[in-house]
Parts: sequence; structure tokens; C-alpha cells
Amino acid sequence: MFEKQSFPGGMRLRFSATLPLLDRAVDETVRFVTGQNASGSLFDVKLLLREALLNAVVHGSRSDPERHVSLEVRAFEGRLTLVVTDQGPGFDWRAGLASMAPPEATSGRGLTILTLYADDVRYNAAGNAVTLAKAVPGLRGPAAAPEDGDNIQRSTDMDDIRIEDGTAVVSPAGDIVASVADALRARFKELLQEHPGGLVIDLARVELIDSVGIGLLIAVHNTLGKKGGRLVLRNVNPDLAALLRTMRLDKHFQVETAS
Repeated sequence: MFEKQSFPGGMRLRFSATLPLLDRAVDETVRFVTGQNASGSLFDVKLLLREALLNAVVHGSRSDPERHVSLEVRAFEGRLTLVVTDQGPGFDWRAGLASMAPPEATSGRGLTILTLYADDVRYNAAGNAVTLAKAVPGLRGPAAAPEDGDNIQRSTDMDDIRIEDGTAVVSPAGDIVASVADALRARFKELLQEHPGGLVIDLARVELIDSVGIGLLIAVHNTLGKKGGRLVLRNVNPDLAALLRTMRLDKHFQVETAS
């Protein structure tokens, strides 16, 4: 189930708590923000949106398709407001906001990302609704949200895998996010069994890595470290490199920015 309601300066989405529909909600929101004359990189917006929706879908609703997640998006005078609500019981967000996951942890970074990238983060008392505010240059309102969301085109490119001097090099075809993490995890596991000395992930076609994707990279790093190998991230875009450094992950594996 995926429902969309547009109104001047914003839109409301309501969808079943699944990762594919989370991806669609992100796509719809990016289309809306782009249509509101936003300028510059939308990396921060996409990252914030993904983390808030991940918390709602995976943690709040337990990826139960019988439960629904709601998203309200509003744009006004350079300010974007996102309200995400789930049907779960909530959680102790105060404790979560007060701590940061250690660099070697494979989970627990979602709330840290929200506090770092949003201008304002506000939860309801129960913890099953969050309101995020973010300044977005050029953003205007109250134009209606664009329609025809079903026409969004997704890349059909395949991940590229090659061997360079005995080291496996993987070039993911798109963003490393929750909906593709299981498939990538299986692929990395096979490669590490055959080539335990190291792994290079070429991020030339990757714009964003969410907290689940970061957890996957940490797991790969931990596995390689036990075998004396190393993980290298190649062709990392500036926004993504800044995120990895903020999370202190560049201290653990090599981050090579795009030239």
C-alpha cells in the first residue's frame, strides 16, 4: 500500500512498512524538493529522510507490512520540514540521542546522523513520531507537489566485480542502503572467502550510504581485520567522505576521495 496526497507547499505519504516502499517514499520526496527549486546538493535531505524512515520502518514497525508509516513534507521559505510517524510503541529517544555508537559497532548510528544533519530534531513523548527541520537553499512554497511518481526510473546496471593484483574490487551500481544490504552482504562474504587479503569498494556510482550500509562496511572491516586484511573505499564523493569522517570511520578503513 502506498498513498500520496498533495497540497500547496507539501505532500503526505502513507505506506506499508517495507524497505522497497521506503525507497519509493525517498524518491517521491526528492522529486518534490527538486520541484520546489532547491539548489545545491540534496545529500543531507536524502540522508535525513532515509534515517528517519529506517527508524520508523525497521525499528518502530518491525518491517511489518500490516503496519503503516506516515510522512508529511512541507516546504516554506528555504526551510524543509519532515514529520515521520509509525505505528510502533516508540522508544527511549532521550537515551539514544545522548550516545554515539563506537566506530567498531555495526549499528546504532541513525539517531546520531539525525542530530548531526538536521537543524532541529523533535520527538513526541512516546518516541514514535519525529519532526525534522532543515534549511535548504532556494526552497520555496506553496507550489503543489509534482504528480506522476510512478514514472520514477531506477538504474538497471549490475554491480561490477573484478580482481586487481589478487584483491577483489567491487563497484556497486547504486547507493548502499538498507534495501540492498542483504544482497551486498552475501556478495562480500563470498569474495572475502576467496580473497581474504583485502577488499576495495569503488563508490564512483554511489551517492549515499545510510546507517545500515555503514554497518555493513564495518562488518566487512571487522572480518578483514581478523584475517590481517584491509578495506579500502575508492572514489568517495565529498559529501559521503564528510559523513564517514564525522562517524570517525576513516580511522578504521581507508577512504580515498574522488579526484
